Amino acid sequence: MDDDREQSLADAFADLLDRRSTAHPPELAGELAALSEIDRVLEPAPPLPGRLSGHTIVGEIGAGGMGRVLLAVDEALGRKVAIKTLAPRYAGDAGLRARFMDEARAMARVNHPNVARIYSLGPAEEPPHFVMEYLAGASLTAAAARLDFREKAELMAKVALAAHFLHDQGIVHRDLKPANILVDADLEPKLLDFGLALDLAGEEHRASLGQVAGTPEYLSPEQAAARPLDGRSDVFSLGAILYELLTGAPPFHGDTVSDLLRAIREEEPALPRRRAPGVPRDLQNICLKALEKDPAGRYASAREMADDLRRFLAGETVLAEPAAYARLIAGKVGQHLRDLESWRHDQVVSEAEYDGIRKRYERLIEREDAWIMEARRLTLPQVTLYLGAWVLAVGAAFLTFFSYPALAGAPAIAAAWAAAIPSAWLGIRHWNRGNSRVAIGFLLAFCLVTPIAALATAQEAHIFTAVTQGQLRLEIFHRLDFAKQATNAQLWWSLLTALPVCWLLRRFTRAPVFSLMFATYAALLCLATLLRMGMLDWLDHDPGRFYFHLLPCALLFLAAGFIFERRRLPDDSRYFYPFAVAFTWAALSGVAAFHEPYARWLNSVLPWTRGQVEYLFIANAAIYFSLDRLCRLQSSPQLRLVGHAFRFVIPGHVMTSLFLLGLDAQSHAEARAFEWTLPAVACVFVFASIPRQMKNFFASGLLFLAIGAYRLQQQVFPGRAFWPVALLAAGLALMLIAGNYAPLKVTLARSLKKFRLP
Repeated sequence: MDDDREQSLADAFADLLDRRSTAHPPELAGELAALSEIDRVLEPAPPLPGRLSGHTIVGEIGAGGMGRVLLAVDEALGRKVAIKTLAPRYAGDAGLRARFMDEARAMARVNHPNVARIYSLGPAEEPPHFVMEYLAGASLTAAAARLDFREKAELMAKVALAAHFLHDQGIVHRDLKPANILVDADLEPKLLDFGLALDLAGEEHRASLGQVAGTPEYLSPEQAAARPLDGRSDVFSLGAILYELLTGAPPFHGDTVSDLLRAIREEEPALPRRRAPGVPRDLQNICLKALEKDPAGRYASAREMADDLRRFLAGETVLAEPAAYARLIAGKVGQHLRDLESWRHDQVVSEAEYDGIRKRYERLIEREDAWIMEARRLTLPQVTLYLGAWVLAVGAAFLTFFSYPALAGAPAIAAAWAAAIPSAWLGIRHWNRGNSRVAIGFLLAFCLVTPIAALATAQEAHIFTAVTQGQLRLEIFHRLDFAKQATNAQLWWSLLTALPVCWLLRRFTRAPVFSLMFATYAALLCLATLLRMGMLDWLDHDPGRFYFHLLPCALLFLAAGFIFERRRLPDDSRYFYPFAVAFTWAALSGVAAFHEPYARWLNSVLPWTRGQVEYLFIANAAIYFSLDRLCRLQSSPQLRLVGHAFRFVIPGHVMTSLFLLGLDAQSHAEARAFEWTLPAVACVFVFASIPRQMKNFFASGLLFLAIGAYRLQQQVFPGRAFWPVALLAAGLALMLIAGNYAPLKVTLARSLKKFRLP
């Protein structure tokens, strides 16, 4: 210890002994506590009184910093009792006497089977003391040493419920630790020692701000930093106790008390399973959730911790998914990403491998709310929850599409919203209670039902009833022949209603599923817009026009994805890009197949093509190639993946078109040209797979090479043994060349060098 710190500690200890100061620097708390304990031990123990409160004193049970606990006999009732007394040296300190009596009053307010009971206060003429329940048992750690994980969880659930009961009474224990929890032979725990308890509504709470009190190993970060406390401070202590029960040691360590307090404030505890591999993952989750540094990240109450422990005991998946996992992953993955960048720069990995690995790493890093990953796991509660949401949406849809005499007009509207509003209320309630995964299920149901309820409202209230272009045949519900025929306008407005709902829920929960819902409803809104423009008439008479109008939709989603990504919202952009790709594929394929102006344009520019569809699909392949090149120029990994999606369809467009053109050839020479072109282009795609590691190029090339060879067999070399023999020779030669590629390349280079001009 350096001289300045030693002098500060000496001054603080002198003040403590003289009772001139009740507050002291947090970093000295542990040393002061140790010195006080040494001072208490060195002080001669006062003799045992003969009687207190009319009870015969039998002996001493234990001693603490402020006094000791005596064993006595209540002769009137024939039972043992415990009497807690204030040390004689503190009897003249009014502040400590008041604090001692506050402990008695705090215990007197509590009546719970897992909290030690107080029977009476000592009379004024006797030394300060109070009479309490005598507890025969072992400390929590000693009692739990022989228990399995389930029994430990059951024991901790009782302790957590007892702590929650204290919090409901406005009391924060502040000194929860195994030594202050006694367990009897029936494994019933009892909380005791309320000497540091805080009354959140009283003056003592305000007077205690700025003090560090409690046993260092079990302090919360708020206590270690002398910040204001609430019940969540005890939740942290419960997490530290559970950690010790699971691993055999407290979660934080330090060479000095100040090091220990710093570790509590700043360091992450080692995963319990690292110290004890047999610890169940769910218990680890509960423990780490309670040990979150930020009180807002912990269980909102000790009851929620107890509820999760009971879920574990019932064999259900617990709700806890601590943010510690995300921080652990982020620290490791951040280093890996830096290595990945250097691997890409040094060409250790290909561009495709780089994009794939980076995408997966970024998904791990973005687990700001790791419970989202848990919500996607198919467990019985999760499947049942989402099944219920789907059934709810289906029931609401029936109100919209089918006629029910008993549910017409206002009753139909009320029934639809009666499904939506409770879902929202229950979702928000579960969210505020920390049940994130359950909350998402209810909020998703609200998201699904809202546009259906809005459509039912528009139908029953007879608003937005205008028919598209005044023609009933252009109404989608009329075509589908539903009993209740909503208009395209009503459908459009109901879908529009869903967009702000999805966006607000995305902002409220940060759950990406609502980004997916937003993108889905936006896509449906685009189609509803085309319906109002006359889409059904186009599909009847000019389908190419419909596909042509999908191109602006594709551009809209591509722009939205790009904007979201530029604004550092990758979870949103990743759901818009797939819709952009899907709209682009559908639009270009439909235009090539059905849009007559496109075919006429090609025929006018290249008359030899005759405007055939196959050439239009080859033109589409060129467009996809250009889009891929454009996306590859961007720094965004997601845009590069979009380019990969465009590039994926190029082989099919080109080689299928060449195959069909060969079948439809109008002259012998044209047929022969395509029959030779197809295997040649297939070989090009096989070798084009190398730079970008496009395995679909390779597989498609091999497939169409076989098709091209078959076409040549049938049309050019029928019955000629030369052709299969040539294929056998060519295959063997290619394999020999590949097996000796390096020496052949060196030999060829040397040979070419001899023929170079001086």
